[in-house]
Amino acid sequence: MNQHKHWKILQIIPAQDGWKAVHCQETKNKDIEISNRSVICWALVESIGENSVVGTQVRAIEQASNDLVVVEDLIETDIVEGDSTDRNWYFLGYNDPDSHKESDYWIQQGNERLRAEKEKRLERKGRQAALRAAG
Repeated sequence: MNQHKHWKILQIIPAQDGWKAVHCQETKNKDIEISNRSVICWALVESIGENSVVGTQVRAIEQASNDLVVVEDLIETDIVEGDSTDRNWYFLGYNDPDSHKESDYWIQQGNERLRAEKEKRLERKGRQAALRAAG
């Protein structure tokens, strides 16, 4: 379940050229697809809504299609029925202009993230099945 957050932007500062927000997704062939999106600026944000945690965070604002968006942990996409491929985009981290982390690093991070997300889904399904069996 995606708990999409809404953000109240408290302050914005420009990002140095070269910063990227790195995301991953699993392809139909079970490969990892890495996406690098330019960080336009940094924002001091506060989450708002029912599931909000009190406090502020620094988040990047990135270019996504025709919009500027606050970098989120999970970007949900359409789910393909009968296909175990995880088509969700997951945020992996920021690639700063001085570190130049190699693509192998991000592929490893993507594999670990997708494995962890699949384990979470299996655990949730197990809990739901147990609740149905008990009820």
